[in-house]
Amino acid sequence: MSRADWIAAAEAVTSRIPAMTDDQALVELVRLAAMPSWQGRDGHSGIFPFIPGSGTHEYPVRWWRFPEGLVITAARAPYADLVGSRLVAIDGHPIDRVLALVEPLAPRDSPSNLLAYGPLYLRVSELLAGLGVIARAGPATFRLVGRDGRTDDVAIEPISAEDDVAWNSGLPMRLPPTDALWLRHQDEPLWWQYLPESRTVFVQQNEVSGGIADTAREILARAKQDDVARVVLDLRHNGGGDNTTLGPLEATLRDPAIDRPGRLYVIIGRITFSAAANLATDLEQETHATFAGEAMGGSPNQYGDARGIDLPDGRQMVWMATRYWERSTPDDQRVTIVPDIAAPLTAADYVSGRDPVLQAILDTPVAPG
Repeated sequence: MSRADWIAAAEAVTSRIPAMTDDQALVELVRLAAMPSWQGRDGHSGIFPFIPGSGTHEYPVRWWRFPEGLVITAARAPYADLVGSRLVAIDGHPIDRVLALVEPLAPRDSPSNLLAYGPLYLRVSELLAGLGVIARAGPATFRLVGRDGRTDDVAIEPISAEDDVAWNSGLPMRLPPTDALWLRHQDEPLWWQYLPESRTVFVQQNEVSGGIADTAREILARAKQDDVARVVLDLRHNGGGDNTTLGPLEATLRDPAIDRPGRLYVIIGRITFSAAANLATDLEQETHATFAGEAMGGSPNQYGDARGIDLPDGRQMVWMATRYWERSTPDDQRVTIVPDIAAPLTAADYVSGRDPVLQAILDTPVAPG
């Protein structure tokens, strides 16, 4: 957006501040910080009012936007029995309406990015109060449809941002781990496993970080063996990290033993962001990789390397991107990479441990040679 348009919006907010509650003012500050990203490619710039020190309170539940709706995937005691329930309303407001109110507060690279990060703002009690969804910050009534199909109204008490982060490990946008292969080792930056039935080397990178050279060499050595038909790189949990550490894995995947049409697959999703999106874009530009999953959260060309700036009033910090990463061509205006093989994850898939993306890849005929 133009600087003049943003300044006009800021001045309009400033003129209304004296008549606002603190929660309403917080909403407007968060909205202003996210506004320049509304067209995409700047998901790093904004206010994230759910981190320690923000002074906010969050509802201790995690959810995921499945095709079936917004489903609770984890809940802190005493709400553990709510896992699997679908949220349909908050204090009588339909959830689609509430999501429409909070989404302008969330910075984004792409609409897929918003699927991951938009619901985080829904967890903040003060934001719901400032938006008029609840009368005041504090307990809210969540209307839920349980796994048995029964509808119940449940009052949930928020907890401090510090307690919330201690509970969710600071990664509430991720799906909680299960025994499913792709959800099993989310704490490991890079790991791999050979799947003998499908002759597949399954590689998952969950964080872009250093110290992976030995693992990358192991992956390449295993991929060169005669019993390997394909290599699958899974970036679904990878929200980024250090761009300067991409070299070892990229070199492995560019090796002719892996980089051949129909042999290398890259799984992307709504959380694939920042340095992980740069990795995916490098592979799109430099290899024969086939992409699978859902549209990528990050953009091929994006703004990143955010720096935190304390605001002079209040308890919030605004984060501002400081660098433009151009990993695709200069004229590439896409806000995401759309997969060649689309395979949405349903709530039923998640509960049963099915991985529709990996299955779609395994169902693709193996390339000769």
